[in-house]
Amino acid sequence: MLHNILSKTVVCFILGILIVNISKGTDRAEEPKGRHISMAEESLLRELGLKEDVNDIVIIQLLDDPEKRSSAALLISYRKIYSATPKLLQIVNDPNLLPLVRVGAARTLCDFGNKEWVPAIKTFITDPNSTILNTPYAIKVAGLLARAGDYSHFELVAKSTSDSKWWIRHTAVMALGNFGHKTDPVTDSALELLTSTAMADPMPRLRDVAIRSLEKIAKTKPEVESKVIAALEANKDSTDKALSLMCKTKLKIHSEKSEK
Repeated sequence: MLHNILSKTVVCFILGILIVNISKGTDRAEEPKGRHISMAEESLLRELGLKEDVNDIVIIQLLDDPEKRSSAALLISYRKIYSATPKLLQIVNDPNLLPLVRVGAARTLCDFGNKEWVPAIKTFITDPNSTILNTPYAIKVAGLLARAGDYSHFELVAKSTSDSKWWIRHTAVMALGNFGHKTDPVTDSALELLTSTAMADPMPRLRDVAIRSLEKIAKTKPEVESKVIAALEANKDSTDKALSLMCKTKLKIHSEKSEK
């Protein structure tokens, strides 16, 4: 009798494995091909209560929900839902909405290569009555404008790299990564500030961000790759383990590329 019970248990176990494998195989077959879903996108879908196969129209409709608007704009950016452009422009140009909401919509439009948002958003750092002047968010706006090719507010970002508050320096160093241009001299100034931060800032976290901004500019201006490598070399033996590991890993990648 014990033998029969054990036999049935084994059979049930095997059947269970087969069912799970079949189920997994079915799930994989149903997944959309050619598109990788990032962890950030998965997180946004959960936050918005949406399934992965949600229709684009449903996501665009969430832009009308004040509590979900910002997350929806981010998801639209990840999914490259270009049909949301008119709605996003409507948000950008709505003076009754908070600046942060309007800037969020502008960021998504910028991701799409759209520049129609620039005039409305630029007023946030040119209007003396702007509510975000003299705040870290003004630095972000200057950096966003730089992504669109408007470098006119470089000095606003540059002076913030020496601020006594680390979070303001952090915001500025991130924004500097957007000032990459093949020929504009503003890029050389940005590189100088980033190199200084990457080499000498007392906070490992900011040296890390500076290196990433240098890498961002190097994608536009490959000839400055040597500055990236120099910054990595300078930090590979940092007492900060995360920074040291990152630098050593990237130096290895650079070395392997040069050998090919």
